Amino acid sequence: MLSVRNLHKKFSRDIKYNLYYGLQDLVADSIGRRVDYMRLRKKEFWALTDISFDLFEGEILGIVGANGSGKTTLMRLMASIYYLEAGEVYGKPDQKVTAVFALGIGMQSLFTGRENIYIKGSMYGMNRQEIDAKMAFIEEFSELADQLDRPLGNYSSGMRARLAFAIALATEPDIFIIDEALAVGDSVFKAKCFDYLKEYVKRPGKSILFVSNNIRKVLKVASRVIVMKKGQIIYQSTDIKAALTHYIINCLDHLEPDQQQFKLKRVQEYDM
Repeated sequence: MLSVRNLHKKFSRDIKYNLYYGLQDLVADSIGRRVDYMRLRKKEFWALTDISFDLFEGEILGIVGANGSGKTTLMRLMASIYYLEAGEVYGKPDQKVTAVFALGIGMQSLFTGRENIYIKGSMYGMNRQEIDAKMAFIEEFSELADQLDRPLGNYSSGMRARLAFAIALATEPDIFIIDEALAVGDSVFKAKCFDYLKEYVKRPGKSILFVSNNIRKVLKVASRVIVMKKGQIIYQSTDIKAALTHYIINCLDHLEPDQQQFKLKRVQEYDM
C-alpha cells in the first residue's frame, strides 16, 4: 500500500530562522538552484532520520514511541501536511488518505451537528453529494441522530468526538491515519470504533496507520508495531507484546537494569 524510503525531516528551533530558511529555499527553487536539504543550518535539527518501512494491505500498523520521538511528524509527512524534503514515499495512483490528528479541528460551536458534518466533510475533500450519501452512516455510527440539529456548543466532548470520528470514517480512505484520535469518548464507543477498524482493513485495498502511546489499545488492534526513538525506527515486529516491551524498556533506559525490570512489571500490570 505504501513504501517509505530514507525519509528525513528537519526543523528549526527558532521561528525567525525557520521563516528565513523557508524564504531562502523558495527563492532557490524558483531560480533552479539545487537546495541541499541534507545540510543542517544554524538552529536546525533532525526530527526524522533515515526512516524506511512498508505498509501492507489489510494491516493495522501501530506506531509507538515516547513524546518527541517523531511519530506525529512522520504521520504528517504521510498525509502530505509537511513538505517532503529528503527521501521518497511511494503509493498507489489516486490512493485516498484520510488523516485524523485532532478530531475537533474545523468544527464550529455555533453551528448544528448536521451543519458541522458538511463543514468537516468538505475539509476531508468530500462534496455535498458525497456527504449526503453518507449522512445515514454518520447518523447511525455516531449514535447522534436525535442530536444533530442542536448547536455543537451544547455537545459534550465525547459527543463531539463521536461525530468527528464518524465523519472521518465516512470518507472511506484506502489508508486511514489515526494519531491519538481515540483518546476521548466513552469506552463503549471506543470499543465500537476498534471493532469497525479491525473489520475495515479486511476490505480489499485498505490499511491503517495507528499512532498511540496507549499500550493496551495498540495491543488490541495492531497487527505489527514500529517503535520510534529520537526520530528513528529502533524496532519493529509482528510480535506485538515483544515490540511494546521493547518500547517500554527504551522509555526506561535511564534506569539501572533492576529498576527497569521493576518499572516494566508495573507498567505491564496496568497496561498489558
